[in-house]
Amino acid sequence: MDLQTYVDAMVKAARADTFASSDHLSLGEIVSQCEAIQAKDYRRSDNSEPTVGFDFEYARPTGIDSWRGVYAELALSFDFGGEEMSLSAFIEMCRSAIGQTFTGYKGGDFAMSRHTPVWVANYGNSGNTAVVGVLDLGYSVILLTGYREV
Repeated sequence: MDLQTYVDAMVKAARADTFASSDHLSLGEIVSQCEAIQAKDYRRSDNSEPTVGFDFEYARPTGIDSWRGVYAELALSFDFGGEEMSLSAFIEMCRSAIGQTFTGYKGGDFAMSRHTPVWVANYGNSGNTAVVGVLDLGYSVILLTGYREV
């Protein structure tokens, strides 16, 4: 084993330990929690399904990509306007990322799994905002966030 492979393995193991002892949610945990909410079949007053948003301002998820902080992890991108994403569309977006290979910001291919940590950052950004919970309001699903160290 060359030195770089050894260092990469050590860094990956240390990151796995940090993540395991955190409240930071993985892609699979987000999907499972959202599917449980979807199974309740809530409807809003206009009979539309719940939408998904974040717990800050009026931010809404817009996509998912490799996170610049650690390319092997994911980030939900967001916007403060535009069309709301339905719960079913959000679940499908997250499900489609499982097993998908993403390209890191400066290159490299990274396969994502149900165990991949999920952050909140737009493409090219690497803030430390983690998804730490999913709040069911009935008419809306709120992704709870918090600052977390890598």
